[in-house]
Amino acid sequence: MLGIGVGCIGLSLDDFCNCDYDEFESICRSWSEMTEGQTREAWERARMIATICIQPHLRKRISPQKLLPFPWDKKKAEIKRQNSELTPEQRRRRFEELVHRLGDETIK
Repeated sequence: MLGIGVGCIGLSLDDFCNCDYDEFESICRSWSEMTEGQTREAWERARMIATICIQPHLRKRISPQKLLPFPWDKKKAEIKRQNSELTPEQRRRRFEELVHRLGDETIK
């Protein structure tokens, strides 16, 4: 957790140490959403450029989604539904299991 908070997210050590679990979970979620959004934006731009480049060579018009479908085009609603079904306690338990599998025993 320290590596994620300080190394990846860029929290100071003091800020990391002063966070409780819920605060850190919220920070991680926001950081994850931000980086995922940046990645998706880059792929969306690449898909649009590919569509523009290939369109003159095709007889029929093609949409960017048809040319290069991404997993989030169809699964976004499904993923959101699955996440909303978990209670906060279930999410905490899943997080603790993940931390345990990764070998960090600092959360209890």
